Amino acid sequence: MDALVRPDFLALVAHIVGTALFAGVFAFLHRESNHTYFGYWSLAWGLLSAAQACNLASTLTGRAVFLFPFAVLELAFVASLLFAGASVAGSFNLRLTSVALAVPVLLMGGFALGMLNDLSGFYGLHSLVLTIAYGWNFLSFRRAWKPAGGMGRKLFGGALLLASLLYSHYALIYGSTHLAHASIPSYLRYHDLYDLMLETVLAFAAMMMWMEEQHRRLQAANEELADSRQEIARRARTDSLTGLLNRDALNETCEAGEPLAGVVAVLDVDNFKQINDSRGHLTGDEVLANLGSLIRSSVRKEDETWRWGGDEFVILFRDQTRDAVEDRIRQLGKRLEHFRLRGNGVLPVRLSWGTAELEHRSLRQAIAEADHQMYLRKHDKIPPAKQLFG
Repeated sequence: MDALVRPDFLALVAHIVGTALFAGVFAFLHRESNHTYFGYWSLAWGLLSAAQACNLASTLTGRAVFLFPFAVLELAFVASLLFAGASVAGSFNLRLTSVALAVPVLLMGGFALGMLNDLSGFYGLHSLVLTIAYGWNFLSFRRAWKPAGGMGRKLFGGALLLASLLYSHYALIYGSTHLAHASIPSYLRYHDLYDLMLETVLAFAAMMMWMEEQHRRLQAANEELADSRQEIARRARTDSLTGLLNRDALNETCEAGEPLAGVVAVLDVDNFKQINDSRGHLTGDEVLANLGSLIRSSVRKEDETWRWGGDEFVILFRDQTRDAVEDRIRQLGKRLEHFRLRGNGVLPVRLSWGTAELEHRSLRQAIAEADHQMYLRKHDKIPPAKQLFG
């Protein structure tokens, strides 16, 4: 072997140790992420570490016999990179597989030619194919994972592109040296260090990608958990039958002490017990469910509605006058006169109601006044004919 081709001993040892570590890093990433791409990279680094170990054996002993397994393992390393690029692209095909399997055959020919000369032919051809392999990985990786766009992916893609450019430089130098029968530049004795630096960036970027993926998953899980908590909280404050807020939610609003402006109305179904006794509780539930739906459709978005208990309801009409609220409740009462029960025709529902303004007092006090007015209507303090319409 030409003396100028002989690699630096310490650089080669560092390269062997580094690629072995990188094989472990990518094996970990493959196991944790289940990405086939990382599995091929783990295989590639393991093959490269073994190839460099054979190169070291040849360097220490001076025997060319170790170059044969070195060449085969290097070629297997290239094939692994090609298959890694294919896995990112999405699927394998016959043409891709044929190209990947033809690479070792072509490079073995280059190795044979190099043995007769100074190995520059092998290194030149090998660097050319690595240029293609890294470049293809860069293009496949960029196309497949561009939408995810994290810093780790950008750094990994940049390192792939830089590796392709570095090996294109190697291919140019080794190829021209082989054709001109010239000596290899002395700085290439340390190419293992250059390679190791790029490979370190690739491994670091891959770890960043994995951490970014975990961060995204954690964010998604936290958002899902927050949505679940909000849904649980919403259900805890919602009456399942009517879809209105429940008594606990009303108590929370009363205890919050928030200054409110508007009118509170308390509604009660006059003939609800009669409906339950004559038609059954399922019919009574249907009446309440439909009444809840009707109330929701009769108020504005900024208003609030509660099922206080049984057949009693509370509505907070924000920033409304008492006359306007009473007019709206009369309209609601008229609609209930024509309430239709599925399978039973028209079933008139009668309401008693009371209202109270919120100015200068708490919501609880206003509800108490409105409830008292509703009680008077319900118990003949107001003539029956006026129970529904005031």
